[in-house]
Amino acid sequence: MTTHPTSCVSPARSGLNKLVLGAAAALALLGTAPAMAATVNFESMVADTMYGDGDTLSEAGYTLHAVDNHAGTSGGVGLLVNGLDPTSCWLGGCPTNNTSHFYAGLNDGGFTITKDDGGVFSLRSLDYGFIAPVGGQPNVSYGQLMLTGTFGMGGSASIALDFPGTDGSGNPLFDSATLPSAFGNTLLNSLTIRACLFDGMGGCTVAKDWSDPTIYQAQFAVDNLRLAEVPEPASLALIGLGMGALLQRRRKSSSNHA
Repeated sequence: MTTHPTSCVSPARSGLNKLVLGAAAALALLGTAPAMAATVNFESMVADTMYGDGDTLSEAGYTLHAVDNHAGTSGGVGLLVNGLDPTSCWLGGCPTNNTSHFYAGLNDGGFTITKDDGGVFSLRSLDYGFIAPVGGQPNVSYGQLMLTGTFGMGGSASIALDFPGTDGSGNPLFDSATLPSAFGNTLLNSLTIRACLFDGMGGCTVAKDWSDPTIYQAQFAVDNLRLAEVPEPASLALIGLGMGALLQRRRKSSSNHA
């Protein structure tokens, strides 16, 4: 009669194996997946607030720094708009399909966003649109939203999104964009957003001075910036130490019962 070897595993050893596998799986997930995500939607801020160069607004652990690209722009370079209040943009030209708060980059201005604790992050998606000087514009794309991210060790990554067109009254519309993985999964130390206008010759430019008739017209609106962040290396190390201590205690318990 042929006998087959059987495996005899003690309950303690079986439990230890499961714990090891569970710890390894948890660490693997922590090392590859974002720990958390935040959305900057401007709802906690006061609408109709005007921002000049260097002014800041903070939400969800991030701070936006308004940037004046012409040094001394009169009238400000940013405005927090209440989409429910028609007087926020009484000449028209603001996106009409957003009834919440959103940020308007005005007069060729922009902003830079950083994480409050100095950590890295990535931009996964956002809502965006063009802001025209007045309403009643033809239904075409007038330019692009330009995004430039910087890395901690130097270097940068950029992407440009064509603005959506206008509604039946000639006012711009918001659209949603999910960033391609080549940009959306890139870890950034800061992100700068501004706009450019199509020049009719295949390019997209920002006016440099008063000699350009499009001066102060590269304007944009953004909302719902979905920002993802990863665990700091120190946090992962602490988690690993904690699991290691737990495993060591389990081994001692197993040897005592052997």
